[in-house]
Amino acid sequence: MAEEDRSAGIISDLSRNLEAFFRHLLPGIFILFAANAAYPSWFRGVDPASWEKVSVLAAVAFAVGNIWFAFNRYGVHQFIDYFLYLLKSPSPAPSTEQFRYLDDLGRYVAESLYRADTPRRATSHVALRASAIFLLYTVAEVGVLFTLYHEPNTVFSRHPFLIMAASAGLFLVAFWQNIITRRIDHFVVTRKARGCNREHR
Repeated sequence: MAEEDRSAGIISDLSRNLEAFFRHLLPGIFILFAANAAYPSWFRGVDPASWEKVSVLAAVAFAVGNIWFAFNRYGVHQFIDYFLYLLKSPSPAPSTEQFRYLDDLGRYVAESLYRADTPRRATSHVALRASAIFLLYTVAEVGVLFTLYHEPNTVFSRHPFLIMAASAGLFLVAFWQNIITRRIDHFVVTRKARGCNREHR
């Protein structure tokens, strides 16, 4: 039992670290690499051997990654959540015939936050999936942005249709996973999945 608890703790710690990496670091790193590919002239003065310049780039990557994450979390994701709410998809769904998104969302989030018996691995799983979705949105959006705006003779100027098609495909994958994760979150909070009434410690 102790060995199982220790393994579960390691997995939980790893999931939390992966979640933070997907949310706060990897998006910024990807955006900088994509910006370097689209606007190589911006990075000609960057010396990778200079820790000062690398530190500045790391700070920029962290800031840009967090800003882009916030845009996707509270912009794109919220719009999609509202769209699914209008379709009466659970998590949350309209509680009456009248659509009151803010009230229904507030009640659902409050119920989720106050459920002390929810296993940590369940909430960590949902959070990790959500972080991966935000990363997919970021990659798709950056692909579209730099396909529209780039310097001449770059990978974006040479393969615009391929990159745009790949970006659109990634966005659709992220949207589909958004729907799946929303449903998983609903089952986690409401315990409607088969076998969820059993104790998981």
